[in-house]
Amino acid sequence: MYKKRPNLLEVAKEAGVSPATVSRVFNNNLSVNEQMKKRVLQVAERLGYKRNIYAKALIEGKTDFVGLILTRFDIRHYTRIVSGIESVIDDAGYRFFVTNTRYSKEKEEEKITLFSDLNFAGIIAVSVGLSDEQILGLVESIPPLIIFDRKVIGYEENCIYFDYHGYQKEITELLIQNGHTDIVHVCGPTRLQVYREKYNGYTCAMKENNLEGHIQYIICDRATNEAGYKAIKEALDERKFTAIVCQNDQLAFGSISAITERGLTVPEDISITGFGDVPEAQFSIPALTTVNFNYEAIGNYAGRKLLSLLRKEAFSELVPAFKIVQRKSVKRI
Repeated sequence: MYKKRPNLLEVAKEAGVSPATVSRVFNNNLSVNEQMKKRVLQVAERLGYKRNIYAKALIEGKTDFVGLILTRFDIRHYTRIVSGIESVIDDAGYRFFVTNTRYSKEKEEEKITLFSDLNFAGIIAVSVGLSDEQILGLVESIPPLIIFDRKVIGYEENCIYFDYHGYQKEITELLIQNGHTDIVHVCGPTRLQVYREKYNGYTCAMKENNLEGHIQYIICDRATNEAGYKAIKEALDERKFTAIVCQNDQLAFGSISAITERGLTVPEDISITGFGDVPEAQFSIPALTTVNFNYEAIGNYAGRKLLSLLRKEAFSELVPAFKIVQRKSVKRI
């Protein structure tokens, strides 16, 4: 049976002191003498009383809470990014909370508002549903907010975003330098800024190398293994190409599976690149050429950027750079 937790008033009554005295004891107020403090703590231990940090936060109008709002918990690279953020936040003495929105615009606004109503000290959010204008409207009445993995026009200073366009362009050019001209680009949902920027990087590389007439792409509803498999399985019946440039490693793994199922091999028949360098990339057959992120460093960076905002300190660190890792999935022709 559920047993109700004792509250501060019960501790005060049992110890024969005022509620204010109990509060001062648990806030380490030096005005309480040692004998009184000892008595209150003994009573609290006997009753099983523990301070309610949420109630305290609501009463005082401030907290040491920091919230992280993700799109989905099951996105692979979030694990290391979250770990990187948490280590910085924990070391700074804040309490760290993580939630997700499942790509819902309504959930994004709801979670940001919830953290604000609970007087969170600061928030980091991956926002894909709210418009720039909606975010700019929210920041006027909520705790300090860092937008992660997106550039919001008019709020760039408090955004963390990456040169997806530049790196997708660079890895497409790697294929071109290896003699490939018929290159299929497998995209995630381009309604999202990240995938749209990668698509633009691919088309830019093709145009700058006078291959505009060779541009061909497949837009998937999700950037998953299954989506990559389906896209290339169908493309092998419909298109002519010697290389595939994928917007993430999962799409690449799915593509390799479709190629192998057809009796072809990578890279002898078709070269392929990924983006993200997940742990499996170096162990796939063949090992995948891809773009590497240091996810934990990115998380550390995000944590430090938020702390600088909370402390009203200048922040001049550069976003951790990506790098292309060349392995065995690209052939020169």
